[in-house]
Amino acid sequence: MKTIRLLAFLFTGTILLASCSSDDDNPDPVNEEELITRVTVTLSTEGEEDVTLEFADESGLGHDHDEEEEGSEEDHDHLEGTVSGPLKPNTTYTGSISLLNESVSPADDITEEVKEEADEHQFFYQNIDGLDITNFTYTDAESDYIEDGSDNPVGLSFTLTTGAASHGDLRIVLRHQPVKPNTGLEDAGGETDMDISFHVDIE
Repeated sequence: MKTIRLLAFLFTGTILLASCSSDDDNPDPVNEEELITRVTVTLSTEGEEDVTLEFADESGLGHDHDEEEEGSEEDHDHLEGTVSGPLKPNTTYTGSISLLNESVSPADDITEEVKEEADEHQFFYQNIDGLDITNFTYTDAESDYIEDGSDNPVGLSFTLTTGAASHGDLRIVLRHQPVKPNTGLEDAGGETDMDISFHVDIE
């Protein structure tokens, strides 16, 4: 079972693995952890240029923030990405998200890891701070990616519909081993693999 985590945790896991190897001939299994260096969300609607939401950190998602003296778990959990342009009001967009590890060549597509473990992952999308998104719908399910998968959503693809002109944040959270089905982040549980906000304008 793989866990998509931050570089800092990757280093920790490596150290622990080395330690166990020298002291124990039969060490307990250690989760393989993945590094995310780029998150890209593409929003498309007919007749308009795609809007891209992007977060990139060549050291690994959140790594530099963990090392900041004033950093905290709370700060780390609210990273902010960039947005290529505004969304149109009262418009439905189709969305997709991709995760890459560009610290290796060729880049490792972490999105495929999520697909392979679709039953252990779910993305959550929240509009906050006044951003008027009137509807959000998952358009994929575990069964799209894994044999005998359920109809529970994964969130690699979705639609969202904007409301009136407004400004605010779109928060995207990836949970590992959430409770499924759930009604949202509040009762999903699991571990947070990523938590990024994008300041979005609807105009």
